[in-house]
Formats: sequence, structure tokens, C-alpha cells
Amino acid sequence: MKSNATIAEVLFVLAAWMAAVGAPRIAAAQPATTRCAACHFANMSEVPSPERLADWQRSAHARHVVGCHECHGGDPWAVVPRDAHRGVVAAGQLSSPVNAANVVWTCGRCHEANARAFERSTHRASAARGGEAAPTCTTCHDTMRAAVPSPSALEARCAACHPADSARGEYPALMHEGVEALNALRVRIDALDDAVARVPEHGRRVELLVALNNARGIVAASIAAIHTFDIQQVNERLTIARREIDALAAATSTAVSDR
Repeated sequence: MKSNATIAEVLFVLAAWMAAVGAPRIAAAQPATTRCAACHFANMSEVPSPERLADWQRSAHARHVVGCHECHGGDPWAVVPRDAHRGVVAAGQLSSPVNAANVVWTCGRCHEANARAFERSTHRASAARGGEAAPTCTTCHDTMRAAVPSPSALEARCAACHPADSARGEYPALMHEGVEALNALRVRIDALDDAVARVPEHGRRVELLVALNNARGIVAASIAAIHTFDIQQVNERLTIARREIDALAAATSTAVSDR
């Protein structure tokens, strides 16, 4: 939000955005870390897979204070290790929140729209049938960093299971195109922040701010659609998002020129 927007505008648009996209309530302020991370960093030579600590530290999860216990369980404030690890189950056990059978909804506690979309995918159906190679969230986003793959990286991941000579060999390239188009729309909608902030008439600027945040909700639906791996649905969502952004860009350009 730009500095020349009034406080009333900010609050109005924030409320509209939360209603449009179902944003979760803002949690109370939390400490920057928990004893989990502090203890593991202090005992790097003894903890399993210490490289994952560095991955977590560089992740969006760390920036948003999502600690180890959020996904693995345990008591993040315990001082004694056995108390801290009570309830933590190895990922290979079916009761673990990060087991392949459960990880989608462990992630889905924060990423509900994407998890619901993935639940409708052929990938999830394959996992339900016992397919050991069926992908989960961590297949594309990694275990700790929650990285967003580039279009090329996603295409390579898809091609590992769907090579060019397979029944769905065209899917990797189509997914590349879909994510590339989505990224371009996200760049466009971010750029509209500046344009809307330059609209001189207060009432019109508020209208466009609401429209901008509604458009962000439509883009979010396109992101969720990517997780269905249904090319037709992805393209349909992208078409709707592109149409909304085109209309918003035209309306904003007209409003800016009416100085």
C-alpha cells in the first residue's frame, strides 16, 4: 500500500480483501524463534540432517515464525530434550503429520486453497491408491524451504515422471507455460499498485483499490488451480484473471489521466 493512501482507505481495502480471499485472522505477535531451533542450532553436530536447519532459516516459514513444532509436533518451549520431543513421530510412520499420507493437510492448515485443489488432483488419487512415486507438497516445494519452483524447475520435476514419450508427455511443457503466464500476471498486478496510488479522485481510488484486491483473489484462485495439475482448469482460471487485470489496467489508466 502506498503512503498517499489514507488510513481509512487502507482499513477499507484490507477488510474487503480479507472477505474476498478468506484471509486468516492475524495471529498475535510471537517470539522470533522457539527452543526447537535454538537447541538444534546449538547442537548442530548431534541433530539429524543439520542442513535442514539452514534451509528453514532461509525460508518463508522462518520469516513468518512457523517453527518446527507446527509440522512435527512436540513442545517448543520445553527445556529438557525428552520433553521437547514428546509426541514427535518419525516421518516414515503413518501417524506423523509429515508422513506422505498426511503432509498435504499439515501444509493445508495454512495453505488451505492449494491443499483443497491438490486433493482433487490425479496425483492425490495416485497416492490414495498406494502409488509410492505419487508427489506431495514437498516434491515441488522441498521439505523445509517451501520454495516456489520456477517454470523450468517445475517442468523438470514433471518430466521426471512424465517423459516426452509417455502418455502425458506434453504435460511438463504445458505446466511450464501455465506457471510462466501466472507469474506474468502477478508482476502486472503488483505494478498496478503504483498506478492506482496515482489516481487523484478519492472515491475512484478506493473503488480501484477494492477491485485490485479482488483481482488478487482471482490470481490466488489461479495459483490454487496450478495445484490441481488440470491444464484445462489452469487455463480457464488464467483467462479469468487476465481479463480482470486487463479491465483494471484500463480503468486505472483512464482514472489517472483524469487529472
